Amino acid sequence: MWYYSGQGREMDGEWGHEVSICKAFRWATWYHCGSIAFGSFLIAVVQMIRIVFEYMIYQYEKVGNKENPVYKAFKCVARCILWCLDQCVKFITKNAYI
Repeated sequence: MWYYSGQGREMDGEWGHEVSICKAFRWATWYHCGSIAFGSFLIAVVQMIRIVFEYMIYQYEKVGNKENPVYKAFKCVARCILWCLDQCVKFITKNAYI
Protein backbone atom coordinates (compact mmCIF):
# COMPACT_ATOMS: atom_id res chain seq x y z
CA MET A 1 0.00 0.00 0.00
CA TRP A 2 2.81 2.41 0.87
CA TYR A 3 4.73 1.50 -2.29
CA TYR A 4 1.88 2.40 -4.64
CA SER A 5 0.83 5.61 -2.87
CA GLY A 6 3.78 7.57 -4.26
CA GLN A 7 7.26 8.38 -3.01
CA GLY A 8 9.90 11.04 -3.04
CA ARG A 9 9.37 14.54 -4.40
CA GLU A 10 5.91 13.86 -5.76
CA MET A 11 4.63 13.33 -2.20
CA ASP A 12 6.44 16.26 -0.48
CA GLY A 13 4.05 18.13 1.77
CA GLU A 14 1.09 15.85 1.16
CA TRP A 15 -0.76 14.44 4.12
CA GLY A 16 -1.97 11.23 2.43
CA HIS A 17 1.48 9.64 2.54
CA GLU A 18 1.44 9.16 6.33
CA VAL A 19 -2.15 7.99 6.28
CA SER A 20 -1.38 5.21 3.82
CA ILE A 21 1.43 3.87 6.04
CA CYS A 22 -0.86 3.85 9.09
CA LYS A 23 -3.60 2.20 7.08
CA ALA A 24 -1.19 -0.46 5.83
CA PHE A 25 -0.09 -1.32 9.39
CA ARG A 26 -3.71 -1.45 10.53
CA TRP A 27 -4.64 -3.78 7.65
CA ALA A 28 -1.63 -6.02 8.29
CA THR A 29 -2.52 -6.28 11.97
CA TRP A 30 -6.21 -6.88 11.35
CA TYR A 31 -6.01 -9.33 8.45
CA HIS A 32 -2.95 -11.37 9.47
CA CYS A 33 -3.69 -12.09 13.14
CA GLY A 34 -5.51 -15.24 12.04
CA SER A 35 -2.43 -16.48 10.20
CA ILE A 36 -0.29 -15.92 13.28
CA ALA A 37 -2.83 -17.70 15.49
CA PHE A 38 -3.04 -20.62 13.05
CA GLY A 39 0.75 -21.00 13.02
CA SER A 40 0.81 -21.02 16.82
CA PHE A 41 -1.98 -23.60 16.83
CA LEU A 42 -0.01 -25.89 14.49
CA ILE A 43 3.03 -25.72 16.75
CA ALA A 44 0.89 -26.52 19.80
CA VAL A 45 -0.76 -29.51 18.07
CA VAL A 46 2.55 -31.02 16.97
CA GLN A 47 4.03 -30.56 20.45
CA MET A 48 0.98 -32.16 22.03
CA ILE A 49 1.22 -35.18 19.72
CA ARG A 50 4.88 -35.62 20.66
CA ILE A 51 4.12 -35.33 24.38
CA VAL A 52 1.31 -37.90 24.17
CA PHE A 53 3.54 -40.27 22.20
CA GLU A 54 6.38 -39.96 24.72
CA TYR A 55 3.93 -40.58 27.56
CA MET A 56 2.68 -43.73 25.80
CA ILE A 57 6.29 -44.93 25.43
CA TYR A 58 6.94 -44.21 29.10
CA GLN A 59 3.86 -46.19 30.16
CA TYR A 60 4.72 -49.10 27.87
CA GLU A 61 8.29 -49.26 29.18
CA LYS A 62 7.04 -49.10 32.75
CA VAL A 63 5.19 -52.38 32.13
CA GLY A 64 8.52 -53.99 31.21
CA ASN A 65 8.31 -54.75 27.48
CA LYS A 66 11.48 -52.89 26.51
CA GLU A 67 13.25 -55.69 24.65
CA ASN A 68 10.64 -56.36 21.96
CA PRO A 69 12.33 -55.70 18.54
CA VAL A 70 9.04 -54.65 16.90
CA TYR A 71 8.47 -52.15 19.70
CA LYS A 72 11.99 -50.76 19.33
CA ALA A 73 11.59 -50.36 15.57
CA PHE A 74 8.17 -48.71 15.93
CA LYS A 75 9.47 -46.36 18.63
CA CYS A 76 12.44 -45.34 16.50
CA VAL A 77 10.39 -44.76 13.34
CA ALA A 78 7.64 -42.88 15.17
CA ARG A 79 10.11 -40.62 16.96
CA CYS A 80 11.87 -39.89 13.67
CA ILE A 81 8.59 -39.03 11.90
CA LEU A 82 7.43 -36.80 14.76
CA TRP A 83 10.80 -35.06 14.92
CA CYS A 84 10.71 -34.42 11.15
CA LEU A 85 7.16 -33.09 11.38
CA ASP A 86 8.14 -30.81 14.25
CA GLN A 87 11.16 -29.46 12.36
CA CYS A 88 9.10 -28.83 9.21
CA VAL A 89 6.42 -26.94 11.13
CA LYS A 90 9.03 -24.87 12.96
CA PHE A 91 10.86 -24.06 9.71
CA ILE A 92 7.69 -23.03 7.91
CA THR A 93 6.46 -21.02 10.88
CA LYS A 94 9.78 -19.24 11.33
CA ASN A 95 9.94 -18.25 7.68
CA ALA A 96 6.27 -17.30 7.56
CA TYR A 97 6.67 -14.92 10.52
CA ILE A 98 9.69 -13.29 8.92
